[in-house]
Amino acid sequence: MMLPHSTDHQRTTIVCRPAAIAIHSVFTAVLALCLLFLSPAPLHAEDFGLLDQHGKFHQLSRYSNDNLVLIMPVSMNDPDSLVNAHAMQSLAHEMADQGIVALFLESDAAALHDPETRTQAIADWASAQDLTLPVLIDGSQTTAATLEVEALGEVIGMDPGGLSPYFRGQWDETAVRTAISDILAGRPVRPTFAEPAGPTLTYHYQETFTERGISYVDDIAPLLTERCAFCHIEDGLAPWAMNRYLMVMGWSPMMRETLVTKRMPPGQIDGQVGNWQKSHELSDEELAMLVTWIDQRAPREGEEDPLAEPRPEPPEWEAGEPDLIVDLPAQQIPATGTVDFMVERVPLSLQQDRWLSGIAYNVGEKSVLHSVLVYAIDKANGTNDPVELISPDNSDYFSVFVPGETVDQFSPDTGFLLKADQDLVVKLRYLTSGREELDETRLGLYFRDTPPQRRLRTITLQDEELAIPPNTANHKVVMRSETLSEDVRLESYSPHAHSRGTQMRLYLETPEQGDEDELLINVANFNFNWQLDYRQANENWLPDGSRLRAETIYDNSEANPFNADPDQELSHTYSDQGEMFSHFIRISEARPD
Repeated sequence: MMLPHSTDHQRTTIVCRPAAIAIHSVFTAVLALCLLFLSPAPLHAEDFGLLDQHGKFHQLSRYSNDNLVLIMPVSMNDPDSLVNAHAMQSLAHEMADQGIVALFLESDAAALHDPETRTQAIADWASAQDLTLPVLIDGSQTTAATLEVEALGEVIGMDPGGLSPYFRGQWDETAVRTAISDILAGRPVRPTFAEPAGPTLTYHYQETFTERGISYVDDIAPLLTERCAFCHIEDGLAPWAMNRYLMVMGWSPMMRETLVTKRMPPGQIDGQVGNWQKSHELSDEELAMLVTWIDQRAPREGEEDPLAEPRPEPPEWEAGEPDLIVDLPAQQIPATGTVDFMVERVPLSLQQDRWLSGIAYNVGEKSVLHSVLVYAIDKANGTNDPVELISPDNSDYFSVFVPGETVDQFSPDTGFLLKADQDLVVKLRYLTSGREELDETRLGLYFRDTPPQRRLRTITLQDEELAIPPNTANHKVVMRSETLSEDVRLESYSPHAHSRGTQMRLYLETPEQGDEDELLINVANFNFNWQLDYRQANENWLPDGSRLRAETIYDNSEANPFNADPDQELSHTYSDQGEMFSHFIRISEARPD
């Protein structure tokens, strides 16, 4: 049944600088053509990002405050390379206070080992071999290809600020020490390294693709359509549209850089932890195929172009006609500059309590709407303060919209109780697109005909006493939930921070586990541009008597490229002038009578 809805609203705002400004579609086409015709060869940015054996994310450019990053390819299959590895490890420990960082790169066994057990296998191997430094897991071998690794046991000395090698060659401790002395003294590094003498690294994927070839029509276009093109659309939020081969070809150097540094696809998590839907990860084979195709200068066979084929118009409501349509207040978005976070109170006129089975988002202007968070608040609470409107003390969070995901469908046996005496609150974030836009987004609410077996509830862990010291690279904040009073089912997890947040983890603590808490999810490379909701792919029950522990790591240092002022002590605020610690954990529990 369609219930009446109100267009009345009260509006409050809080200031926030957007992370990026979307580029006008005409400009993107021109830029793509420039990239295509002016670049003599694919761009090999030597920045990269990988997880290590402990699930920690490392990006070369994040070591820009250090003087040197030593990288050594090693392999579980090559015991001889461990001799050089231990020598480099000893040197790195000795010189750590001089800004010398050392990392191992596992690109050999990583490409062959079962991805579901790879991290633990490499962690066990590294521990058994007394390798205490990070072992970066390069399953696709794209980082090895980017660094042009030739052999196991060689050493590559990288300038983390300039993203280029100071030196490379066969490990020689005397030569490395001499090179470090030159670097610390600001002298040119003398070329004293011999050619690598270890076993040659076999590029398994590249060999396979060279043998069978890569088809734009059969391989690349379908992959881009499935994983990328639902956001990279004409007049969408992404800065360019994957709507024809020419655009992909022109943007391919940047595609490579974002793939190898793990900036794209968005919202990647540690695939070794838990079982989560829509984690946006590319498989090792998919990533290797895309990067290899780009390195081959993005070849195309024939004139067929699947990306240019007309796509069917999406339905107005993907999940069908809603029971109640709620118009959000229209927002006039300027062409350029910054846009405030907007917190809007949207009155409802429900005649009775209703159980929601889901919510859909009909986006008015896709080129500017970045995200929408939805809360329920009692009508009796008359606050208009934006912080108070979305405080967990006053409102109940229950849904989030991000581009590409227009329906939030709850589990079949679960509903969210929206009461007759409640209004909605929405927190909106916009980016600018290069032209003025009017956004008139609508929400579609779907009601259950009968009460559900289980009730959807959100455990919100939010630190309003947050204090992050200035010039601190790894500041950890931890919060715990109250003890669960019954068995509940974990439904989804949505962590939030601003530009200094780098990693989020969620643990389950139970009395039986002692110190061995269960890691439920590892958002190892958090990016504040993507406020995603990770949904469970299978049933995961949290037992009575347990509690949840949420952790966020913040980088408030100069090495964080998103940090506007590392000298600032940061406190809790909804503006990204400061920071926030918010973890939304949706659970379902037995419906109370």
